[in-house]
Amino acid sequence: MTRGNTENYIEPRELTELSKRAQDYIEVMYALQREYGRIRIKDIAERLSVKPSSVIEYLRRLMDMGYVIYKPGTRIRLTEKGKKVGEAIYQKHLVIKEFLILLGVPENIAEIDACYIEHGIHKITLEKITNFIKKCREK
Repeated sequence: MTRGNTENYIEPRELTELSKRAQDYIEVMYALQREYGRIRIKDIAERLSVKPSSVIEYLRRLMDMGYVIYKPGTRIRLTEKGKKVGEAIYQKHLVIKEFLILLGVPENIAEIDACYIEHGIHKITLEKITNFIKKCREK
């Protein structure tokens, strides 16, 4: 089980201003970069269950918003702003997933549920979950 970084979680202001869809795209790109060292349109499309043409269209939006650097035929990269937001979403996801697993939720279901919960959870609730996980780890 991968653990979230429950130490000093700070939610970037930009995160609260992003739509769920934008958050999903940024999180997937951040995770792909961490896992494979690269971000490909094909992989984004597969993870989000969308067409590659939809990914290209949305990448342009994220580029206009300052989260992504993308030109056809070149590598896709997250900007510093994109990395900051991507890491925040990714860590939030891992913390929620770990919490659900601690509750006895099967890992595959915890993964799915964490994707839903991460977009609407309040900062204070996440802090309480983080503290609960820390106490469980101490035992």
